[in-house]
Amino acid sequence: MLVVEALLRAWRVGDPKWRLRLRLVPLAAPLLLVPLFFLLAPWRASAWFATSRALFAGERWNLLRVGPAGAGDLALLLAAGLGAALFLRDALPPLIDRLREGPDDEAAAWLPPAALQELVERHARRLSIPPPAVRVVRSRWPVFFAEGRRQPELVLSPAGLEALDARELDAAVAHELVHVRHGDPAWGYALIAARAANFFNPALQWAARAVVDEIERRADHGVVEAGLGGADALASAIVKLFDRSHPAPGSGTALDRVARRVRQVGIERRRERLVSVLPAAPLAFGWLRLALASGGLAALLYFVV
Repeated sequence: MLVVEALLRAWRVGDPKWRLRLRLVPLAAPLLLVPLFFLLAPWRASAWFATSRALFAGERWNLLRVGPAGAGDLALLLAAGLGAALFLRDALPPLIDRLREGPDDEAAAWLPPAALQELVERHARRLSIPPPAVRVVRSRWPVFFAEGRRQPELVLSPAGLEALDARELDAAVAHELVHVRHGDPAWGYALIAARAANFFNPALQWAARAVVDEIERRADHGVVEAGLGGADALASAIVKLFDRSHPAPGSGTALDRVARRVRQVGIERRRERLVSVLPAAPLAFGWLRLALASGGLAALLYFVV
C-alpha cells in the first residue's frame, strides 16, 4: 500500500484510470498471490526458507516474548483486530442508516417526474449507454446511487431530489451514470465480498478503501471531462447530500460524532479535489509501470512468510 502511494506521488499520476489500476495492485496481491505461492512454491513454508531466504518471518519474532505470547503472534493478533475494526467502521454505518429509516407514506406514493426521466436519457445518450431505470425508494433520508450490473438502476428518494437545485441534480445524475458506464456497482459488490472474506487483513482493508476513493474520483472526473455538469455543481451536490443524510448528532454518542467527522473529512477532500480539478495528463508507459509495480510487490511478498 505504501509502495503504491509512493509511486503515485513520484510518477505524479493524475489520470483516474491509471490511479485506479495502480490502486488495485495491493488489493489483488493478497487475494491472488498468496494462494498462488501456497500452490506453486510450497518450500516457502519450510524452516530453511524462513531462516535463510525470508525477509520477514513471523517465527523469528516469536523468539521475542511479550509475557506468555510471542511477539509475532501478538503482532498478528493486533493486525487482525485492526483489520476487523477498519471493516466494521465502513460496514456498520450503512447498516445503521438502513435501520434508522422509518415509514414515509408520502415518499412511497411519489413517482419520478418526466423531466427526471428525460435528464437520465439525455445523459445516457451522451455516455453511449442504455438509460437505466429510475427507482424510488421509501426513505425519509436523501438517497442517490446506482446499483445493478446487467439491469442497472438509478435509485433515489424524494428527499434526495428536494435537496438539490437543477444544476446540482444534473451533475449528480451524470455522476451516477458514469458509475453505470464503468460497471462500478459490480466493483462495489466484489469489494464488499473481498473485505468480508479478509476482514482480518488491515492492509487489504486500506487498499479496498483507496480503490473506492479512486472509483469516485474517476466518476467525478468523467462528469467534468464529458461536459455533463460543472465541477462546482457536482461538489455542491455531494456536500448537500451528505449534510442532509448525516445531520450533526445533537445528543449522540462520541462514537457517532467521530464517525460523522471521519466521513465529513472524506467529503471535504473530495470537494476540494473537484473544484481544483485539472486536465489529467496521460501516463507515459502506463502498462510497463503497472507491470513493474505488480512484479515488485510480488517479489516482496514472496520473501514474506
